[in-house]
Amino acid sequence: MKLLRMIFFIFCYEGTWLSSHCYIPDGIHDVIDFYFRDLFGAHLYFCKLEDAVKAFKRFTSGGPKYNIRHNRDFREPHELLMSYWQPSRLGIFLDTSCDHGIFFFNYTTDLFNASYSWIVWSEEVNFTMFEDTRLSADSEVKVVKPGLEIYDIHRVHISSELKSKLVASWNATDALVQISPSMDRRDFGGFTFTASIMMIDIKFNESNLLEPLLDKTYEPGKDMVRRYGLAVFLHVAELYNFTYNYILTNAWGDPQPDGTWTGMVGQVARGEAEFGLAPAKYIVQRFEIIDFINSMHIVKCCFTFLQPKLFGSAKALVLPLDEIVWVCLAVLGILSVIVFRILAKYDNTGLSNDSWGGSALLVVGAISQQGIPDNTEKVSTRIVYIFLLIVSFFVAVYYNTAILNGLLLPAPNAIQDIEQLLKSDIKLGMLDIPYLRNELIQNDTMTIRVREKIAKAKPKQIFYSVPDGVRMIKKGKFALFTEDEAIYTEILHQMTDGEVCSVSEVLKYNPFHVGAVAKKNSPYKELFNRAFAVMRERGILKRQLEHWLVKKPECNWKQDALSLSMEPLALAYALFSFGAIFSFFILGFEIIHSKKSKKKAFD
Repeated sequence: MKLLRMIFFIFCYEGTWLSSHCYIPDGIHDVIDFYFRDLFGAHLYFCKLEDAVKAFKRFTSGGPKYNIRHNRDFREPHELLMSYWQPSRLGIFLDTSCDHGIFFFNYTTDLFNASYSWIVWSEEVNFTMFEDTRLSADSEVKVVKPGLEIYDIHRVHISSELKSKLVASWNATDALVQISPSMDRRDFGGFTFTASIMMIDIKFNESNLLEPLLDKTYEPGKDMVRRYGLAVFLHVAELYNFTYNYILTNAWGDPQPDGTWTGMVGQVARGEAEFGLAPAKYIVQRFEIIDFINSMHIVKCCFTFLQPKLFGSAKALVLPLDEIVWVCLAVLGILSVIVFRILAKYDNTGLSNDSWGGSALLVVGAISQQGIPDNTEKVSTRIVYIFLLIVSFFVAVYYNTAILNGLLLPAPNAIQDIEQLLKSDIKLGMLDIPYLRNELIQNDTMTIRVREKIAKAKPKQIFYSVPDGVRMIKKGKFALFTEDEAIYTEILHQMTDGEVCSVSEVLKYNPFHVGAVAKKNSPYKELFNRAFAVMRERGILKRQLEHWLVKKPECNWKQDALSLSMEPLALAYALFSFGAIFSFFILGFEIIHSKKSKKKAFD
């Protein structure tokens, strides 16, 4: 038996008997080297052990770049191809001239994607063997037939016609000659893809669809992120020369108990649409049924509210001095009144310090920087006067400086994070969109605390439209949970510049990426990633982002006229009213006392 195998090997190796059925021509090694030379590695699978030995001898000097195997030794080639150590693009040579090669081919039909570059040797050239494979726009497949004619195999979509093109052949001088370049993978030839359009706030239908959605003045401020995604993918269609047929939905999609998905994600997962053009959040459950093409935007979901004032105007007049300073000033004022009253017994040259009231008036005049309405010839009294004026002068300077400093520096925010918001008396609400409704049913610690705070609020309205939500924010003591850009346009319409400057946002959790979606193992993921790279380099993405997404309104205090309300003067009016009432009371008492005195004098 061994002798027969040796004779068979000698005849096959020398090519003198049944050569076309015994081994692969030596020129296949040059074909492999030509197409795999730019790759970091390749697996070569041969049907015959003799062919594997010849390839091993041929590529030994090239180092470990080629991993040469015999098909018969592998029962699960799929696991080998998907090993973690493979480079970003791996070359695969497959000999399909035996049953093991056909088994290998049928087992790996879903691997004709951007991760692999294939060379398939077939003794019988039959391109229909690729009909049921994943071969599509991102596939790179060369078929070599006897005579070393090399064909490029390509199709735009799994439903489109399979095309083959002779790109190289072996000439009479045993050299590989390129006849034509491979087919252009960047031109889809006007193929029409079905894509899903998703809008939340805009009510739309298939009639006259694109014109209003691509017009920024139509429904301004609504669905801007979704319209941004639509505009970007229209650029992708121009780059690759294809068109869209649209199907509509109004939700991203949620999992159902039976394992299906609703909305845009469900349409893509079921194959009703090839892409979803609305950027969607990267969620682990979605990765199991769809692919994300590229990150298109970073979304912030936050509570938006007007900052409450740290203190009112009356309190602002007290804060510049510490409590202990106010106490010391009160004690100083009382002691000064007592000292003046004591001095008055020995100083009869003073005109105003003739009673307890006069002494108090002197102290009030000194502290309020109005001087002392008195003139005395006694040096002792003047010494007390001047020291009281010096003390009151320094206190007034420090007090006025603190007031001015508070006017020049912006006041710090009373609420700066989610913890402070939850501890405050501010009522919480949610923007009425499907994503945020689902957000409220999560069971993480922060969401549970938010639900508990919402449950305590009265009235117990939770969800608000954009206009109603901004109207509640404008009233104060209300925070709306929303996507950051969703309410910016309405804020500009409803709020004054002063209110805009008080608008604050606190994040419930970190911002997250959103990206367009495609079918699982989509042949267009890698191609579209390249298109996004080109658009990013050319500034198209930045321009579309700035065009569609509304920025947070800028604060500009100078545009608001400064007006003085009653609140800052409330204390002064209260004191004046009290003084007026008290003076009328004293006046009445004096009138009565005067009448009694006249009556006694008359009697």
